Amino acid sequence: MREFTEPRSFKPVKYTFTPEQDKIIFHVYREMQYTQKRAWVKELAKRFGVPSWKISRRARLIGAYEPRVKESPWSSGELHILELNALYSCEVIQRKLKAQGFIRSIAGIDVKRGRLRLREKHNPCSAQAVASCFGIDVHTVLRWIEKGWLKACRKGTRRSGLQGGDEWIIKEKDIRDFIVKNIGLIDLRKVDKFWFVDILAPSAYHPENSTGSGWEPEVCEM
Repeated sequence: MREFTEPRSFKPVKYTFTPEQDKIIFHVYREMQYTQKRAWVKELAKRFGVPSWKISRRARLIGAYEPRVKESPWSSGELHILELNALYSCEVIQRKLKAQGFIRSIAGIDVKRGRLRLREKHNPCSAQAVASCFGIDVHTVLRWIEKGWLKACRKGTRRSGLQGGDEWIIKEKDIRDFIVKNIGLIDLRKVDKFWFVDILAPSAYHPENSTGSGWEPEVCEM
């Protein structure tokens, strides 16, 4: 005869979620699921006192993931807006597209911009990179920007004040305009001479035909 065995005991549920927590998870996932950084998942996990993987699993169970659909081909108008604003974050580009009646997802914008290599075509520099080439402190460059002498634009990131705030991006043509109009502010003894020549006359400078350090233009990371 088969011996009678007691039923196996089940472990108590270690992590549970309230309806209010489910609403928060659902809202956050729908708003943030296409962003590159997943710090907000860790924030939810810390807030609810559960592991990060538990938040992700719960999001799938309650249907928080928005189904991805194949996007329609990009129109010439959309591509023009994307090219003009390629240096900005995907969120900023999305708002600019929406203002003109175009609806695109964050993921779609990021993929299209990457495939067309639009950010590389703009060749932007950070305030820190510009300061290094001028041989000065970055705060001097920031003052130039604040006074309107050096044209720059915000990258459109979500960096907080504790992280230094949103980054400045500066185009080479704007650096060239600044030099021409404000040559008296520049100490030519401190500047990187190879960079300086390349900025003022990019077609005339060829590192392979020069003698020196063989400097290569510095491009900020986006």
